Amino acid sequence: MLATVMPFVCMGIGLLIGFQKLPQAVYKVVDWITTISLVILMITIGGNVGTNDEVIAEIATVGIYCLATCLCAIIGSVCICLVIEKTILPLDKYSQMQLDDDAESAMHETNTSDKKQIDPILPLIPISVLVGAFGCYFFMPKTKAFLLDYALWTSLVILYASVGIGMGQNKSVFRYIKMVGFKIIYLVIGVWAGSMAGGAVAALLTGMPLKYAVISASGVGYYSMTGATMLSSFGPEAGVYGFMINVFRDFFTVLLLPILGRVSKSAPIASGAAGNMDSMLVPVTKVVGRELGLVALIVGIVLTFGVPVILPILCNILA
Repeated sequence: MLATVMPFVCMGIGLLIGFQKLPQAVYKVVDWITTISLVILMITIGGNVGTNDEVIAEIATVGIYCLATCLCAIIGSVCICLVIEKTILPLDKYSQMQLDDDAESAMHETNTSDKKQIDPILPLIPISVLVGAFGCYFFMPKTKAFLLDYALWTSLVILYASVGIGMGQNKSVFRYIKMVGFKIIYLVIGVWAGSMAGGAVAALLTGMPLKYAVISASGVGYYSMTGATMLSSFGPEAGVYGFMINVFRDFFTVLLLPILGRVSKSAPIASGAAGNMDSMLVPVTKVVGRELGLVALIVGIVLTFGVPVILPILCNILA
């Protein structure tokens, strides 16, 4: 319950701050705090991989299968969402809409200009994940691994609030969401369909069981639920697949963000999938911009609530 409510509470507080039209110096401080929190979050994500004995122990035996399935699921989601973006939901066109006043227009032009360049934080994101993974694997005692949970929640609270502040500064975000409307559901369908198709392709390429690949890919980054569901349905081996493939999805989404951002507006959102509700929201927003940050959050929420419904159905169908 707390994990569901927390993003909205923090973003609401951030919105109230953003609406205040505070001095630019204050927002610069917020940007610095956001950057530091983002780096901490990425180190924490890597650290959770490095300190998980089950993941580390299974990497040698099933890691290549999980890697192939993860990448195929990401590619499938990105490809189908790209088709949707080019035909039904022109995100880039919507994001170029006219703003309400000259001040907002100036801000938009500055943001648009900035987006054409590579954000200096982007190369730091994958580096931070790798530092966290290797650093925690070699140097963090298992008895201290609980500290990662505190770091995760603290950084998420700060980052959600910073997203809200950014949206409060740029009120055009809400006009953008109104324009897109219920068409957002097409992205949700695209992420799921692409992931399932990617899982099937991975099974053909690697020889791993089709049901493991497809169901794991259908978890769209919700690794705890996917691992638990597959464990209860098919046993320990399936549970490891379900968990690792979706952990890898978050990991490789972060690593590939600089590339995905150049593919299309929808690509980072498609790759982030259910993770857009929490740990992937700020990294993805950094790439796609504030207007699409709220779209990413909505897509992540729908996917997160849909996974517990979809997975048991697939387990029964493919059993």
